[in-house]
Amino acid sequence: MTLPPGDKPAHWSGAVSRALLSVDMRLERPDQWSARITAEGLGPVQIASIDSDPLTISRDPGHILADGRDCLMARLQESGTSTVHQDGRTESLLPGALAFYDASHPFTLVMPEAYRAKVLVMPRRALGLSEAELPHLIARPIQPDTALSAMLLPIISRLADGAGPHPWPIRRQIARTLLDLLATLATGVLDTLDTLGTGDMEDRRAGADRAHLARVHAFINKHLADSGLSPETIARHHGISVRYLHKLFQEHGTTVGRWIRQRRLEECRKELARGGRSSRTVAAVAQHWGFISPAHFSRVFRAAYGMSPREWQALWREPVGAAREQPHDRARDRAGERADERRPHATTLVGPARALMDDKPCAPGQGGARRRA
Repeated sequence: MTLPPGDKPAHWSGAVSRALLSVDMRLERPDQWSARITAEGLGPVQIASIDSDPLTISRDPGHILADGRDCLMARLQESGTSTVHQDGRTESLLPGALAFYDASHPFTLVMPEAYRAKVLVMPRRALGLSEAELPHLIARPIQPDTALSAMLLPIISRLADGAGPHPWPIRRQIARTLLDLLATLATGVLDTLDTLGTGDMEDRRAGADRAHLARVHAFINKHLADSGLSPETIARHHGISVRYLHKLFQEHGTTVGRWIRQRRLEECRKELARGGRSSRTVAAVAQHWGFISPAHFSRVFRAAYGMSPREWQALWREPVGAAREQPHDRARDRAGERADERRPHATTLVGPARALMDDKPCAPGQGGARRRA
């Protein structure tokens, strides 16, 4: 059906709320405005592709209280421009740039011209960042002007575009890859801020310290599964004192034990996300990576990632019915999409949408939904 101009803001707000999270919309010219959103579920990651005429999106404390979403969002600007306002920071997003923002805090997005963007929604701790690190990342554009961002941003865009037609095991791997790439970008931003904040820190750090630390990191990574790994064994292997070993890590704001624990948690998190019938139990994964006590492992995992190991593992399980999808179902869906493309200016929900994901944190709704206003 064709919507009267006065109904378009409420309709579009509802579509975005179902696909992503609760927000309000303000349109400058409702009578001439049109937009399209396509949402895709990849386990714990929700991807939305948006084409829209100018508008303003806002999320206030009432929306946060209403839907309870505690997610991290990444916006990849493909065309047009956006301005992100959150936590006292205002930044412009140019084509090709990406910015993170936090669904648990109010924000405003101003799009003064027609635009195209991708929005990725993920659990708040999916990138492995601490609560102290997140505020430094929010509303800070990542421009494609460094070697790292120029390499990764196009890959993120292509992966987000191409996940849909693949079977669930491949889609799950794409989701893991997206989270890894986003985490790499975020780490690059935080490392740059640390360097700027400490002036000539790199110049003051001795080359011998850097070389020792690199060798220690490599040794720890090689022996992560050894539950007997300790500062004493590490120092003895490298012919240095335990005190000097602690000093190497203290200069980077951590400790030997904390760094080992974080690396073990990262490996456990990766393994628990692999899924499949042959996957190990949570307790077996914890023991393999050097955690002696399953209860202790569960506590430190929840502290690091905001959910239990079992909850994280459940996010990556194959959705019910996904493996039973038949070729004629896909053909029917494609036929429906082609028919939808021939109906411009209509408001359509293509369906019934396939169940691509269960009800999971930060991934509302079922399947891929397309709405046009």
